[in-house]
Amino acid sequence: MFWSRVGVRTAVLAAAALLLAGCAGLEQPEVEQVASTFAAADPSARCAMLAPATVAAVEAARSESCVQAMAQLSLPEGAVVSSAVWGDQAQVQLVGDTVFLTRTSTGWKVTAAGCRSRGDAPYTCRLEGP
Repeated sequence: MFWSRVGVRTAVLAAAALLLAGCAGLEQPEVEQVASTFAAADPSARCAMLAPATVAAVEAARSESCVQAMAQLSLPEGAVVSSAVWGDQAQVQLVGDTVFLTRTSTGWKVTAAGCRSRGDAPYTCRLEGP
């Protein structure tokens, strides 16, 4: 009886993992579109695409409106190279940039952009929230 429960648990866990992986795959086109649109957007549209906490962090750090801050921030535009989704978080690598996103009640929002990898250290980003 013990072995049959272990087998059932393993099968259920494997099925759940496959389901989650499939859901993440369904999210990839959406996060890629948000990241690409963000990179090419005007300052006002970029602010609308930011997570609320990121807007607050930008405005507090720069002592100006989000739109004013975005007008001064030059971010590279580029095609999508790769993307990954983990639950409510995502990372999209564009040519010349890495964008991080979070899923909110209103859809995917950008939490950081203008990010560069530093190997094993955390990314360094020109725009980021808390």
